[in-house]
Amino acid sequence: MPKVVLFFTVLGCVIPTVYINIFSVGYLLYHRCPADLTGIGGLICILGVIVGIAGIFEKRVNIISRVICLACTLLCVVFLLYALAQLNSAREKPMRISCSSNLKQLYLSLQQYAADYAGYYPPANGAAGLEALRKNDYLTDYGVYRCPSVTMESKDFKRHESLTEENVDYVYIGGLNTKSDRKLPLIYDKANNHGYYGNVLFADGIVEGIEGDPWTKNIKP
Repeated sequence: MPKVVLFFTVLGCVIPTVYINIFSVGYLLYHRCPADLTGIGGLICILGVIVGIAGIFEKRVNIISRVICLACTLLCVVFLLYALAQLNSAREKPMRISCSSNLKQLYLSLQQYAADYAGYYPPANGAAGLEALRKNDYLTDYGVYRCPSVTMESKDFKRHESLTEENVDYVYIGGLNTKSDRKLPLIYDKANNHGYYGNVLFADGIVEGIEGDPWTKNIKP
């Protein structure tokens, strides 16, 4: 019976662990495989953890078999943590795209504002500048002022509530106009919206994603 337990432990734990942790993780690291592969690997590793724990507490196996089960279980846990991180990264990508869309909508609103103010954007920095868009009905959708990675809802806003630094997720640089240097940053994510990544809207209307730790140091004023 102990040999049968060890056999199924090797079959259900060692083989998938070696395959996934050595081959798949390495492939993911160098070729950036889609995260759904890590999800499949995660399911296999969950099976490996279950079988490994069963082997550890099986009274009829010897100490060597217990060590094998323990080692394989730990490897499976390591991969599960990695897989969860990859899946979280996959969910973040559409959030970044939606965030970029927010910035583009803000840019269109700024263009409409500038058309009525001799080519100048709102002069105030930060939320105060964006509030000029909201209160003058250039952009009244509160959701556009929120980064989807921070919150997907805008229901915490009260009707006609003013924009403040507490309820706006973007940094606005006031005082620019339609003739400003096209590579000057106009609006960008607050530092912690996406972790080591941020979207930046430049004066020419182009939105670029910037990475770094912190990514804000890579913004050229």
